[in-house]
Amino acid sequence: MKYHAPALLACSLLSLKGAFRCLCVAIMALPVAHGYGQVYTSDPTADILNNVTPTWRETIDNFQSLSADSEFASLLEVGSSDVGRPIHAFVLSNNAKDLKSLNDLSKLQKERGANGTKACLLINNAIHPGEPCGVDASIAWAREILNDERRLRDLLASMDVVIVPMYNVGGALNRNCCTRTNQEGPEEYGFRGNARNLDLNRDFIKMDSQNARSFVTLFQAIKPDVFIDTHTSNGADYTYAMTLITTQADKAGPVIGPYLREVMEPHIFDAMERRGESIVPYVNTRNQTPESGIIGFLESPRYSTGYTTLFGTLGFTAEAHMLKPFPRRVAATLELIRCIALFTAKNAADIVRLRAEEAERIKNAFELPVHWSLDPTDSTMIPFKGYTARREVSQVTGDIRLAYDRDQTWEGQIPWFNRFLPDETGQLPEFYVVPQAWREVVHRCQWNGIEMTQLAADTTMELDVTYILGFDARNAPYEGHHINRLDSLEFRTEQVRLFKGDWLVPTEQIGARYLIETLDPRGHDSFFTWNFFDSAMQQKEYFSAYVFEETALEMLQSNAELRIRFESAKASNPEIAQSSRAQLNWLHMNSANYEGTVNRYPVFQSITKRQ
Repeated sequence: MKYHAPALLACSLLSLKGAFRCLCVAIMALPVAHGYGQVYTSDPTADILNNVTPTWRETIDNFQSLSADSEFASLLEVGSSDVGRPIHAFVLSNNAKDLKSLNDLSKLQKERGANGTKACLLINNAIHPGEPCGVDASIAWAREILNDERRLRDLLASMDVVIVPMYNVGGALNRNCCTRTNQEGPEEYGFRGNARNLDLNRDFIKMDSQNARSFVTLFQAIKPDVFIDTHTSNGADYTYAMTLITTQADKAGPVIGPYLREVMEPHIFDAMERRGESIVPYVNTRNQTPESGIIGFLESPRYSTGYTTLFGTLGFTAEAHMLKPFPRRVAATLELIRCIALFTAKNAADIVRLRAEEAERIKNAFELPVHWSLDPTDSTMIPFKGYTARREVSQVTGDIRLAYDRDQTWEGQIPWFNRFLPDETGQLPEFYVVPQAWREVVHRCQWNGIEMTQLAADTTMELDVTYILGFDARNAPYEGHHINRLDSLEFRTEQVRLFKGDWLVPTEQIGARYLIETLDPRGHDSFFTWNFFDSAMQQKEYFSAYVFEETALEMLQSNAELRIRFESAKASNPEIAQSSRAQLNWLHMNSANYEGTVNRYPVFQSITKRQ
């Protein structure tokens, strides 16, 4: 259904405090839709009354207009997208007009570092362009701030703001009315996949898209302290217009995690409540409906906030509810941006200090978690307002279906499971070795600001080597790759031949967490998981049975110990006992002919570990 919000209805969706003002605005200054987008008025509250969202071009024009009208705003091209159009960054800063390039943004970051108490907020919009609430809300918020000189100066005294107007440019250009099947408005919107049909919120580690490379370049230039990624949710039905994913506190680490869990997140929830916009954690249900509880979202590094957490950024994913009318979702997103921005500004010094402490901890750590699992025994009871769920016979399929009755609401306490325990921990070596042949991995490390040096000459080093004893590879393609699931590992110390130009990667650096979670094959989103090293898992030389028979017989006749092990292998493994080929293969693997590098993970570690 298309939702055209009348002025009076739209006013009811806003806070009571602004109802009268909203009514006046709705009557006298209702914004005018044109094309597939929206002409924005001078009043941000009026903008959210429409069921349209601007096109990519209109969005950039809106931010360009804001930049032209203020000495505190600037719009920059900060990279390219897979569709060949630029990705922009809108910057609010006291020094905005001095900013012409990414290099200037890096200088701005260094100035904040010298200050020691000034923060940076990064807002990313339209990673999924069919979920455009943040686009409209960011335009309204930016104009709101720029039109209030006192608030603007107070804000910029303690932080800089960077807004990516539309991250998924290719998806934004691919507009349609209907692919968000379950979503209420807007009338037209962009598509989830980018120009390569990649989901960009699965691409932050593998970085297949030009978009991701541009984002990472921007991220590493500005080093934001707080990050907001704006979305629209799928899933269960409930009363809330907004739910929130906060960087998972246990995964965020012992410095930032408690601050998120005990200070910042509760403040945001309370502030939203005071503004008349109650929110709850993202509704990731244990079963189909929320009554049995919800589970915290463990955002691994493939996701935006999972990636930013690798560098100690406090991340939030705004999830406006798909079944609320678009104007309602924009209003809720706008309120959330206001709350997070205000908290960041007021607490900038604390946030900057905690991030510096976390960076120092990571830089000096001797071990770090690489994999986490939910603790199913630990939950917190939280208030929840839902719709009554019922089961009924489907008139389409004849099966039992789930339905929600919006005329029947319920309130109660539900369990929130949001404790994750590390189940794999890696000891940090003094350095990793990444052979230059694995240039895709080398490039991604470089794009992420990792410090690396190249060997000046060929050499042989004694290194710790990992062997992948077993793994399962997903058959179906997933985001341009397939996922590997690790079964078991074996660690050996070997003499490894290295070549001039191979890379030594020290771990005593701010990027240590990025290194261990990508280079340790056990990581949720390691480069092994994303099948960057599949060719190293393949045997290259084989034998012809009719020829190797003679060699095998000679081996057994001349080596009594081998003969005993061979008989034991047959006795303990029916697959070997029942297959002549398997027996010959076992003997080949235990001969001098076998290539010893099969399943050898091609990232090595120093023998000496961090202490």
